Amino acid sequence: MIGQFGVGFYSAYLVADKVTVISRSCDEEQAHRWESTAGGTFTITPEDSDIVRGSRILLTLKPDNLEFLEEKKIKDLVKKHSEFINFEI
Repeated sequence: MIGQFGVGFYSAYLVADKVTVISRSCDEEQAHRWESTAGGTFTITPEDSDIVRGSRILLTLKPDNLEFLEEKKIKDLVKKHSEFINFEI
């Protein structure tokens, strides 16, 4: 599973210049922000967030991939490639 997650996660850089993950465990008082531009480095910083528990993944899309902002495109891709993802738009 970890290998599958890693390949799927890093494939985000095919369409995004930057990936940001804001995450909070249920037993942590503060969320954290993980951010990378896929150059082999990343930063982790404390984050003020309304997240109670879980993660929020933010993609800063490359200018030539703005089609992925369309709700129908996202739903079609998720339906095609996964039976296990639940997301809200």
